[in-house]
Amino acid sequence: MYTNRFQVNLSGMIDILSNHLYDEKDVYIRELLQNATDAIRARKKIEPMIEGNIHVSLSGGDDAKTLIVEDNGIGLTEAEVHAFLATIANSSKGEKNFVNQANDFIGRFGIGLLSCFIVSDEIVMISTSQKEGTTTEWRGKADGTYSVRKIETLEREPGTQVFLRLREGLDGHEECYDESLLAEVLEKYGASLESAITMEVHGEERVINDWTRTFADKGALVGKSRDEILAFGERVLDTHFEDYFLIENESARTFGIAYIIPYTVQMNAVRRQTVFLNNMFVTSEARDVVPDWAFFTHCVIWTDELQPVASRESFYKNERLKEVSMELGEALKTGIEMLSDEALEKLLRTHYLGFKALASDDAKFLRLIYPYLPFRTLRGEEKLADIMEQSDTIYYTYSVDDFRQITDIARASGMTLINGGYSYDTPILQELASLDLAVSFVLIDPEDMTEKLMPVSAQEEAMYGVTITEMNKRMAEFDVTVEMKHFEPTTLPVIFIHSAATQSSRELERAKEESNAVFSDILASIQQEQAPAPLAHLYLNLDNPLIKRLFTSNKTAETLTVIVNVLYIQALLLGHYPLKKSEMDLMNKNMIHILEML
Repeated sequence: MYTNRFQVNLSGMIDILSNHLYDEKDVYIRELLQNATDAIRARKKIEPMIEGNIHVSLSGGDDAKTLIVEDNGIGLTEAEVHAFLATIANSSKGEKNFVNQANDFIGRFGIGLLSCFIVSDEIVMISTSQKEGTTTEWRGKADGTYSVRKIETLEREPGTQVFLRLREGLDGHEECYDESLLAEVLEKYGASLESAITMEVHGEERVINDWTRTFADKGALVGKSRDEILAFGERVLDTHFEDYFLIENESARTFGIAYIIPYTVQMNAVRRQTVFLNNMFVTSEARDVVPDWAFFTHCVIWTDELQPVASRESFYKNERLKEVSMELGEALKTGIEMLSDEALEKLLRTHYLGFKALASDDAKFLRLIYPYLPFRTLRGEEKLADIMEQSDTIYYTYSVDDFRQITDIARASGMTLINGGYSYDTPILQELASLDLAVSFVLIDPEDMTEKLMPVSAQEEAMYGVTITEMNKRMAEFDVTVEMKHFEPTTLPVIFIHSAATQSSRELERAKEESNAVFSDILASIQQEQAPAPLAHLYLNLDNPLIKRLFTSNKTAETLTVIVNVLYIQALLLGHYPLKKSEMDLMNKNMIHILEML
């Protein structure tokens, strides 16, 4: 029996890194910044007063570029070079259990330097150790070979230089050839790193993260002015924001800025939350760090307690992430509560749907914002505060269909009516009905409105009863019963009212008519299993001049039925009800009949 080591195909590893592990092609920049930052932090533990600096440069012609990254960190000894750069997945941080490890280093996996082979066939690292003062050169090649040698130097400052000889013909890596684009990538990843990142761009030495890095300090952030915080949002997120509030979780290890998106966004839009872990950029599309209902914000969040996945482009979905998300959600609510009335009203005008989603599930939050919530009424869209001034009793419908059925009668009756059929409206109004408010909220059904329809007199019943009975015989095939009433407004000749069960039956019938034979049979079997739906009601308004004239004329019951059928179809169309096949045939037949009568 004998023992061998597995052989590692480095080119295969590079393919995994570039095409499978990392989503971002420029991730090697992050890895270089990460290594430099960790080295500086390690040196600061020994020399707290040292000012960290990371210098980046591009040298050489267009066909032979070299990327150079220098830091004044702790450096590596020759032994450390062998231990950490010759062994894949080893880590200079020392801990194996990096998933549960909590410290101020960014690097967790020890394989980051390999990502540099995505753009280079050779990596040269020269490092001077702060511990020993020795300088070591490490050369690694994409074929898996490497060499290590000591370099004799005189009093070289501790730190590390990394040289990448950039491969020719790199697709999708414009930052390797353009200093301005490289500066943008450096700012993306290093905007919040505490060490200055310097680079010469078009002959001018620039500090890439000159003022943006100060925002990662919670104490400094609290002291920033409104204009500074809004300018930071525009710089980092490339959006002109008008308002924000600061957020923080219970441990105070996760905090940030919740910028209010100044335009309407869909609730199912991709969440855009930017997160920095130990001040290093992780992602601009974090989806679990804040609650889903906070889609109207773009948060910039700094944390040192969440655990990154292998690519360090998102986070483990563990219990701590859930806790942080919940706590930040509470912080968001607190921030909303602290907004001025003017700012809150403006916010709700833009993002009312998200706030309704939250308020429908949080009674305490609902109490805070309900006066500003918009609802559809007989007058159009109004704030609830304005609606509540119109009446002591506010009626609302369960659905848009119910609202349409009773709109005319409700308006004629002087009712204050809300269309509760839009997302979250009915649950909110039901919750408001349970609160001790100055007004009452009452759910009303279309069939309840029939109480406002006045019955005809005995004399009128005697005059028109036979005709109505004859009409009902002819309307039976449409599951509609015709009745004569007196009601307002007098301009309305007929009103069509039906229950939710009747509407469901109509929709099922239409679906069956439009389906193929197999699916139609399935729907027919469903119909047979359901209890018969109650008949819909077509109420004729005897106070309407048209109806009064028709029924006081000498027209036959058959002719009157033709005209009433047309009014029935008109009522369906005005109510936005799609016609069934039988109703479409009825409309066409009766239109021809009326034309023949002219």
